[in-house]
Amino acid sequence: MIMRKLTTALISLCASTAFFTVADAAENVSVAIISFSPYAPWYIVKEKGLAKDINLDVKIIEGITEKNAAITSGQVQCMNNTMDSMVLARAGDLPIKVVAFSDMSYGLDKMVVTKDINSIDEFKGKTFGADFGFLNHMWMLLTLKRAGIDWKEVHHAVMLPQESAAAFASGGLDIDVNYDPFASQSLKREGAKVFKSSLTDKTWERGLISDAIACNQDWLAKKPEVAKELMRAWFEAVNWWKENPEEGNKIVAAGLSWPIPDVKLNQSGAIMLNINQNMGAFGLPGGKPLCESLPEEAPRAPKDAKGWGVLFGGPDCVAGYAAPTWDLFSETYLAAGVAQKNAKSAEGLDSSIIGALVKDGIPDKYTSNKWIGRLGPQ
Repeated sequence: MIMRKLTTALISLCASTAFFTVADAAENVSVAIISFSPYAPWYIVKEKGLAKDINLDVKIIEGITEKNAAITSGQVQCMNNTMDSMVLARAGDLPIKVVAFSDMSYGLDKMVVTKDINSIDEFKGKTFGADFGFLNHMWMLLTLKRAGIDWKEVHHAVMLPQESAAAFASGGLDIDVNYDPFASQSLKREGAKVFKSSLTDKTWERGLISDAIACNQDWLAKKPEVAKELMRAWFEAVNWWKENPEEGNKIVAAGLSWPIPDVKLNQSGAIMLNINQNMGAFGLPGGKPLCESLPEEAPRAPKDAKGWGVLFGGPDCVAGYAAPTWDLFSETYLAAGVAQKNAKSAEGLDSSIIGALVKDGIPDKYTSNKWIGRLGPQ
């Protein structure tokens, strides 16, 4: 009897030790996001336990400067941000590599104008509101460049999104370059109208208003298998959300402390990119860019909408757009005095994680191309 008790105790001790050994072997990984639902599939990763042997911590860090400091110091390993912000960060010597593209603006971003503005030529001499060195600033710079208008001919009032919406609504601006829900607030001004949106402007063909996932390059070099599993879990979460939008919206809303209608509003203006569309962005064999693989349920731009190929000397819709778009961003921000040096795409883009997932057959597992925004306001 004593021997049985000792044996049982020994087995329990070994099992307990084995448990703690496995738990201790899990990698602690932190990712930084802002309060924005297309960045929030990480909460699905956590809720569903999708990242094997990874203890995932999702940190909401609203400020770009604070987020950049966190990834430099090692407080976080990866972050979600706009692609143009990644270009600026890299130009400032931030040690990051973009490893994937999370989502594409598809109507979320809007240029709201006063009733007297009907053409791009009428932007001259007007004042627009947008944050400095943020995607809406870039969109205006590219809009002017495509129209052959010098960016100095339009006045830029540097404001946070909520400030820009308030200033426009009170009559202090001619143009609000913003995103929902702030753009919707600007439309409450009498006579205000949407001049164009990221949907109608076809910015999604070349990824001009897109979001990316970047990781600390030293961490990527030291932990390539962990990084691969982290991104595999991301794409599994995105795939699951597309197939289970109602439950996914609840998880995302809880993670962000948002009401579900706000999640639906954000997602009705965005498309979450699957892994095949990431392959298309990087130009990897077998991948299709979003412009060639739009979700069936998503709305379409007007047939007469103008594309952006003219800025690249090529077609509007093309695979492998990520590198040319990165370089266009870098050159544009440098010319406008936003960046102090040119950061080449070869320095900032890293398709190796996507390539490794391709070798593992992941694109064949996570194939959903449904539009989560089908449940949002139409």
